[in-house]
Amino acid sequence: MVGMPNLTRVAVRIVLLDPESRVLLFEGRDLADAQDCIRFWFTAGDGSEASETLRETAERELEEETGMSGIDLVGPYHRREFDFLNHGEPQHQVEHFFAARTDSTDLSDSNWTELERTAMTTWRWWSADDLEGAPIQYFPENLPELVREAAVLV
Repeated sequence: MVGMPNLTRVAVRIVLLDPESRVLLFEGRDLADAQDCIRFWFTAGDGSEASETLRETAERELEEETGMSGIDLVGPYHRREFDFLNHGEPQHQVEHFFAARTDSTDLSDSNWTELERTAMTTWRWWSADDLEGAPIQYFPENLPELVREAAVLV
């Protein structure tokens, strides 16, 4: 079928909580948006590399995107599968969610890729209640529920 994704991308997402059970989210922008007005929020994480386990991907992504390592990961505790446009390109993705908690809310972006530096505009710690009341777009749509589940797990 024309326009349909021809490859499945396996990815991990980390629902990283602070001591108050707020989740770390990054604000991103769609690089295919010529007007640069589309914004959305998402958890840490990205695609798996060929030889990695899901846990190894989660550990690598957590360190790359936050500078944090040695954090206990629980999961995967949730999975979602969907089609989307990845900066204008059709993509089929299977995501596996891990829960984790940190005592530190300080992040480092020193290991970000060039794409992350271009596509990610800021970060913030959000409570599940704040997410439900905020006029923002976040992924996945059931993120407040996943934050509450993660808070019980970690």
